[in-house]
Amino acid sequence: MQKAKSYRNLILCCCMAGIAMLFAFFFLYQTYIRDIIYEERLNQMEEVTRQMFQNLEDVIDSNWDRVTEECNYLRDANIQTTDELCRHMKKKYELSAYADHKTTLMAVDSEGGYYTEDGYIGLFRDLDYFEDNPEQINFVFDSMTDNQSEMVFLKRLPEPIELQNREEKTTIFYFGIAQDMEQLNPYFNCDAYNGNNSVYVLDDHGFKLFNSNQVELIKGHNVFSVLQKMKYLHNSSFEKTKAELEEKGCSYSNAVLDGTEYFYGLKRMANAEWTLIFLVPAEYVAANTLRLVNFIMVFIVIFTVVVAVCVMLGISLVMRRNQQEAILVERENNARLETVNTKLRQANQAAEEAFQVAQEANRSKSSFLANMSHDIRTPMNAIIGMTSLIRHDAGDKARVIEYADKIDISSQHLLGIINDVLDMSKIEAGKTVFKYSDFSIVEFIQELDTIFHSQIYEKQQTFIITKENIRHEWVNGDQVHLMQIFSNLLSNAIKYTQEGGEIQLLAEECESNSSVYAKYRFLVSDNGMGMSTDFQNTIFDAFTREENSMTNKIQGTGLGMAITKNLVDSMGGIIDVESEPGQGSCFEVLIDLKIAEDRTAALASQAEVDEQDGNILQGMRFLCAEDNELNAEILTELLKIEGAECTICENGEEILKTFEQSAPGDYDMILMDVQMPVMNGYEATKAIRRSSHELAKTIPIIAMTANAFSEDIQHSLAAGMNAHVSKPVEMKVLEKTIRSIKSGGGGTEAQVIEQ
Repeated sequence: MQKAKSYRNLILCCCMAGIAMLFAFFFLYQTYIRDIIYEERLNQMEEVTRQMFQNLEDVIDSNWDRVTEECNYLRDANIQTTDELCRHMKKKYELSAYADHKTTLMAVDSEGGYYTEDGYIGLFRDLDYFEDNPEQINFVFDSMTDNQSEMVFLKRLPEPIELQNREEKTTIFYFGIAQDMEQLNPYFNCDAYNGNNSVYVLDDHGFKLFNSNQVELIKGHNVFSVLQKMKYLHNSSFEKTKAELEEKGCSYSNAVLDGTEYFYGLKRMANAEWTLIFLVPAEYVAANTLRLVNFIMVFIVIFTVVVAVCVMLGISLVMRRNQQEAILVERENNARLETVNTKLRQANQAAEEAFQVAQEANRSKSSFLANMSHDIRTPMNAIIGMTSLIRHDAGDKARVIEYADKIDISSQHLLGIINDVLDMSKIEAGKTVFKYSDFSIVEFIQELDTIFHSQIYEKQQTFIITKENIRHEWVNGDQVHLMQIFSNLLSNAIKYTQEGGEIQLLAEECESNSSVYAKYRFLVSDNGMGMSTDFQNTIFDAFTREENSMTNKIQGTGLGMAITKNLVDSMGGIIDVESEPGQGSCFEVLIDLKIAEDRTAALASQAEVDEQDGNILQGMRFLCAEDNELNAEILTELLKIEGAECTICENGEEILKTFEQSAPGDYDMILMDVQMPVMNGYEATKAIRRSSHELAKTIPIIAMTANAFSEDIQHSLAAGMNAHVSKPVEMKVLEKTIRSIKSGGGGTEAQVIEQ
């Protein structure tokens, strides 16, 4: 009963700990992370609107240049009457194709009346613009002729022109152009927010001069009054935003209006007496970033809950089992006491194993959270730090651009980390699980042809398959993951190649010195749109896609090439790409696959060799690299038992010197550890093979290391070793390896012996 109570208390503690962690995550999200997201969304909006504002200022500058040009034409025209003035404006109107841009030439006299190519139109309703006789005037007014809002650009003539108007004279003081405000609409469009934004042109007091015909988000005539009444978030206010506008000419903030959160930006135009406001609902600002952060938080919460549930289920299972054992003990009589004790010991052992499983699960959880916390905090620290520097150096444009570039690099790194988290469902013990079986390379290629036949047919493309020098048709490998690799490559080739294009698949067996593995080279090429040189450097990064007018129309997550690269690397292969824009792309995959063989005949042959050779270690002399003193002692004794001798070296540099100073025949073989100080095993092997010693090229070198994955084996063979034996070393495996090397011609062929 006491033990059951303890287990119940433990379960209660687990529940409370899980709830506490969930509250901690919620508090972190509501405070620290939300502030970071807010700053990121403001920065994203600033990036989106910066180019739009710049384009508008360029348009206004071009209008002022046009006014200056027209004033020069008017000065040189020698006009004497108002009729001649109207004819001059009509002629310029037709020659300059102003009608296409809804632009009208305009002259203003001393009384505030204005003329166009159609003659005298009337008086301006508001003459305040002309009170101080400014050099240039810019304002918006509603045209009397077509009821359209027009932007007026007028320059004061250096020398007023006096004209005869029938029986009286009039003096022209200002000359310029008037353009329909709707001509600015293309510059107000924002694809980043799918047209859900609204842009208003305001005067200095906040009154609307023009609406961009986007979504009407602000009702009323005075926008500043509406902004003043909005509920502001993140310790912001309209007063702070307007003060920043006065200081910097541009400011950004967010607030709530009628229950909806908005982000907005204010921009004081440098070359026009306008203020622009860009307004968009918050749900469209940096939506991908927000979804990404929410996904991470949900993932952490789910992972914590799952681990807590597993621990509680394990404890409940142990408690139930102990209760059953206790009931069984009570029903047993004294005659079967020994049996009961045995069962109790078994129950205790089962409980201990279950508890160890629970502890291992908890350790795995802690390790995972610690690693992910570190990996996420590293780029986030850079992002936060750069953001602080941007605030400090906001006036230095060059530094701000530099900081923004660094933030972008850290953001891409964070995106790669999230990709690793998503890929966790396919990884066990830090490695992807591979299932190996015998299959035919020829049938594998034929299956690819069958899978993609319909897609190629639909796009009227040509698919050419070439097989060259296939000496070993049957191989042993993970056919499923190989199919995934080439399915990704062929799918991209089809997707990014135009209709009627050509796609090629080449399968070639290359020359190899190994009798166990065959080297295959695969090429997937097309004559499609190709890629830029810059994008080729990042094509295998997760969530990367080249952005242009053609690729943007093709859907994709940017994960395919990252997964392909991961699989190829995990299989010990190499993938590379060559491409030019408009010339197509070519992906090359080099991979070693084990040759399928008749294992019965091979084992029988090996058994015969074993019987003939007896103890092959007897009398052999080894040169061994081992930096661990205990491992060195064990290896020495094991070899001594088999009748062999060895010389131990503590690092790669020492074993290289010992070998170079030895005479031919002093050592029969070299046993090489990989991870060593000073010089590792790969470097030492390469140095031995390059040395001038008489046996440098022929002395067998066997890798004896705890690095037992397939890529470690390939690294050993590539460095010049003859075979690979993983630790802990078994003498039978070592004998089999040595026997295999000797039977292969004195250790010149690279071999891999599996335990």
